[in-house]
Amino acid sequence: MPREAMKTAVRKTEEKIERVIARHRMFPPGCAVVAGLSGGADSTALTHFLYTRRARYGIVLIAAHINHGLRGEEADADEAAARRFCAERGIPFRVFHADVAALAREQGLCLEDCGRRVRYGFFRSVLQEQGCALGRIATAHTASDNAETMLMNLARGAGTHGLRGILPVRGQVVRPLLALTRAEVEAYCACYGLPFVQDASNDSEAYARNRVRHGAVPVLRTLNPALEDSMLRAARLLSEDDALLTEQAQAALDTARRGGGWDLRALRELPSPLLSRALMAAARSAGASRLTLEQVDAMARAVREGGGVCVSGGIQILARGNTLFAQSPPAEEDGWCVSLHGGEALLPDGRRLRLRPANRAEAENPQKFYNFLFHNPADYDTIQNDLFVRTRRPGDRFRLPGRSFTRPLRRLLAEAGVPPAERDSCLLLGQKGREELLWAERLGPGGEWAGEGALWRVEIIEKRK
Repeated sequence: MPREAMKTAVRKTEEKIERVIARHRMFPPGCAVVAGLSGGADSTALTHFLYTRRARYGIVLIAAHINHGLRGEEADADEAAARRFCAERGIPFRVFHADVAALAREQGLCLEDCGRRVRYGFFRSVLQEQGCALGRIATAHTASDNAETMLMNLARGAGTHGLRGILPVRGQVVRPLLALTRAEVEAYCACYGLPFVQDASNDSEAYARNRVRHGAVPVLRTLNPALEDSMLRAARLLSEDDALLTEQAQAALDTARRGGGWDLRALRELPSPLLSRALMAAARSAGASRLTLEQVDAMARAVREGGGVCVSGGIQILARGNTLFAQSPPAEEDGWCVSLHGGEALLPDGRRLRLRPANRAEAENPQKFYNFLFHNPADYDTIQNDLFVRTRRPGDRFRLPGRSFTRPLRRLLAEAGVPPAERDSCLLLGQKGREELLWAERLGPGGEWAGEGALWRVEIIEKRK
């Protein structure tokens, strides 16, 4: 492209960014802005744009870089490039080193979710260092990122909340480049001669986002060359619909408030789109974090049929009498504990645990299924109503089959080869009113529950990816 034509195109690009900033009032005068700078084209363009207009917007700019510890020397080179970019322009630069792979294992998260938490946690800490009441975190998400996110959420079966895509503003987080395609960002960098790094992992088909980027998006662009713009428009419409439904759901929840809970009769009259949003708001008011569709459906069943469910964060949603309660776990307890209703429970980590009578093959070959079988020396009602599942607590002990004494559970898990990072997430079955555990994940049945009585199987159904 001729130089003048390139400059004209980039001027239009800059005007698009300015319109997004103005429309959403992203930068109050005098605010500190932390720009996430990975060193790639998107974040480099964002940091450069804010740097050249810091006086116009009246902002204090700081660049923040995360070295995730995932790509060795390549990650170190990215950090050096980002540091050099800022040094040449006098932009304050902050860097944080993290072993995201280890953190993900410890916290039971996927790499993407763990990396996101680390990034935003660091960005907020840098913002707090500035001591500024008005602060913003600027990230370099583009219209291309938004299209990929919407398609991935569609493939997962998301509703309006997921299909609204990436929001231009979410709390302190702003996305000034959200109207730009990736091609426009790279043209901006070329026009100003901005160096940027290429992440080799962006070419790997091992990542779902890359498969969408390289496969689905090009096909859809043959149907509509302005795909990203069209999906931004769809995202805006869906976002408006979702905001209206969420507002109505919150109003209904406020109206249904009764003392320490909510009137079940009022909730049961709500249509499903409002009920699901009201229940999410109720759970979050008690401290629940990200909720799965399965957890939301289970809460709705509890409202309509009675009973309870435990959701993320260990929050108990209980329908008792005419009232729905959302209760935080006791502060003195570590981990979480969930009652089994009808021999089944949805767990806070997204898994489902189910008890069922063992079938003939399992009964005839108990050794093969040993870790998932136990005998019930009590009665059927014990399985249906008196059991709970929880995670490990300090001081837990466990009695192995054939032993008359208990041993520290942590030691038994270690001897079974369970890695330290996985021990706190191992599931334990117990009976109300009894101190002794009846079953432990990775160890099998304990004490008398390995002896005589009806044979039951423990099924652990992993959360959906």
